[in-house]
Amino acid sequence: MSQASTAAPENRPEQLRREMRSIRRELGENVEELVVQAERLMDWRYYIERYPWVSVGAAAFLGYFLVPGRTVVLPADKQTIAKLVEQIPAMVKQPEPKKSSLFGSLLTMGMGLVGRAAMGYATQQFQKMMAQQAPSRPNHPVEAH
Repeated sequence: MSQASTAAPENRPEQLRREMRSIRRELGENVEELVVQAERLMDWRYYIERYPWVSVGAAAFLGYFLVPGRTVVLPADKQTIAKLVEQIPAMVKQPEPKKSSLFGSLLTMGMGLVGRAAMGYATQQFQKMMAQQAPSRPNHPVEAH
């Protein structure tokens, strides 16, 4: 048998208060511990101290791919430029501007309205479905001391 069931009825509220204070204190300590652990896991020094060789390998890998290679400088004389220009396709096609018609504009606007109406209807049906499946909850809030 637990202490809660053997306590006198007048002592039960006081015992519950003591237990709740104890739980709150433990919860506060647990939260503080979680914050300290999260800060430690977000600190890059922790990983370097704990995994030094992996850190060195990761730094070398990133350095290899992030450091740019040597820049190749091509001679800029007229003959070289002429050869490069010959390699570029001569025709560059400009994109044609879109032609809009009154019918196309009205159709686009109508499709937008139909889409919004369908989305509104679907949202209403979803809300009705969720309201039917939701368990009934008491209307009064739970008091905390």
